[in-house]
Amino acid sequence: MFSSKPLASLSSGLLARKGHARPAMRPQPISFGMAQNEDDLGWNDMGDPAPVPPVLVERATLVREVEAPAAEPEPEAPRVSPATAARLARESAALTKSHKAAFTLRLDADRHLRLRLSAALAGRSAQALVTEALDAFLSTRPGLDALVAGLPQRNR
Repeated sequence: MFSSKPLASLSSGLLARKGHARPAMRPQPISFGMAQNEDDLGWNDMGDPAPVPPVLVERATLVREVEAPAAEPEPEAPRVSPATAARLARESAALTKSHKAAFTLRLDADRHLRLRLSAALAGRSAQALVTEALDAFLSTRPGLDALVAGLPQRNR
């Protein structure tokens, strides 16, 4: 009845600790048609790391993008009513009868020195540099041009 073969025994070398077991085969790619690599049929007897499927790479990228903190939106600029814009235009027109307005710009010593040195290096006046910087700033303000365009022509 019983054969003379010795019974197999499990040794500690054949057991894997909980959480450390790995399959002996690589996951098979899903393909329609002929297999691309038929040499080992997915067996991984040498323990080489299996290549990461592109789907898992894309998934990891998507997870990072979703979990990344979103950039805070810029706070919405306060709205100016058309009546306020018209009042400001009238006041500005009254102050600038000669088509130029003057105002005082208070700067700390460091900014004043940098402005004067920049003007000397550029061979231009400080007023020209400040006007250029102001124009660049005003061109980035959303809705400003539309607000100005909506004013009556005589108030501009």
